[in-house]
Amino acid sequence: MHPDLVAKFKEWISHKNVKPNEILFPISRKTCGTERDGAAFLTFDLNAARTFWIAEAETEEEEKRRIASDFLTYKNFDGKFADFHSLRHTFITNLGKAKVSPKMAQTLARHSDISLTMKIYTHLTEEDQVEAINALPGIPGVKKVD
Repeated sequence: MHPDLVAKFKEWISHKNVKPNEILFPISRKTCGTERDGAAFLTFDLNAARTFWIAEAETEEEEKRRIASDFLTYKNFDGKFADFHSLRHTFITNLGKAKVSPKMAQTLARHSDISLTMKIYTHLTEEDQVEAINALPGIPGVKKVD
């Protein structure tokens, strides 16, 4: 886990009565004896985060703008929804953007096949492609254009 996330978990755990080797997020009957609905789990967390985000508005106008937005909603105005599994896509795509090697991304994703990691879970935008081209060395003797 990222060190920032570890720090947050340590803080969170310090306020809980956690037993040694206790599973913090039991979501699978196979591993924990409890089956959880990933969509309900994610919806609950999004609603809590949205409530805090709205409450942090510094003006009444900003609060109204936040309430009217679809930020941190399970389903946005375009009909796109937050899917628990999509977090894996985001994680692996962000590894690529962080210049993590494909092999390391495969390992962190726990994929047995690099094709799965690279063809299905890693998403590139046109902006990513432009950045890659711009990272190439310039042509010798040609003045750089701003």
